[in-house]
Amino acid sequence: MQERQRWVVYPEVANTIDRLLRKKPADYQVRTVDDSGEVSVTHEQPEEQLPLDSPKRGRNGVVYAPMGGADGWRGAGRMQAVPPRAPRLTGGGVVRAMTPSQEFQQLLDASPAQPDKGLDDRGRVSGYTYVYPYAISRHQLDQVIELMNLPVVLTKELDSADAVMALRSHLKNHSKLRTLAKNRQLPIYIVKSNNMSQISRTLRRLLKMDDDAGAEPVDLRLFSRQGNDDELEALEEARLAVEQIVLPKGQPVELLPRSPKVRKMQHELVEHYKLSSTSFGDEPNRRLRIFPA
Repeated sequence: MQERQRWVVYPEVANTIDRLLRKKPADYQVRTVDDSGEVSVTHEQPEEQLPLDSPKRGRNGVVYAPMGGADGWRGAGRMQAVPPRAPRLTGGGVVRAMTPSQEFQQLLDASPAQPDKGLDDRGRVSGYTYVYPYAISRHQLDQVIELMNLPVVLTKELDSADAVMALRSHLKNHSKLRTLAKNRQLPIYIVKSNNMSQISRTLRRLLKMDDDAGAEPVDLRLFSRQGNDDELEALEEARLAVEQIVLPKGQPVELLPRSPKVRKMQHELVEHYKLSSTSFGDEPNRRLRIFPA
């Protein structure tokens, strides 16, 4: 039912199921009722659609492996459209149509170069880790992968995954997922809570990257919600307090009063350094206090 007086009907159930299983569009009717109660039936021809296993991209360009087992360079979503070529001209400037073999050669010449690492034994792009996420904020996961430029492909198929990344509070009640991962010998990486700090730390552990918080500059955008100047200024204040006072001198630090939303971001940033913090005082002067390890 598309509208109150408009329906789409598939009259031949068996034929419809056969075509859908072959990932082809099925014939259908559009039935409408006018104000007088008369029903009109229109037979529609199906439009060609992309197959169900076409590669998909999430927000911020993060790659998602397709449903149904599509894999390789196309499955990672990195195929690009071939740019149009100018028509071939003869010596006298007359346009000449290309033969099929010439058109095919043009496509080969214009196709993007394959990655140096090629494909692995399962037809996936080598050099990328395929992760099956469960109950984790997809928006935050997308942000972390993009901002940290991680070689991660998110997949909705356990059979194509290298690891499972799951929220702790949901995993403990999902014995089926634990069993499936065990049968496939997939490691499960647990995220304690849905925040940028925990997600980024788990991804670094999954990729066997050094998790030393002071090893490289912290990208404050990972902890910012809106990315505006006020949030980044508050996060920079917390970062400087940690790196210049709390860690080297072992002294606690109190920050400037902030809103509850901004304080939550500061808490997450402090947690990234494996330190503890607490909010104290009364609004609107409530602020963060950071403690040494």
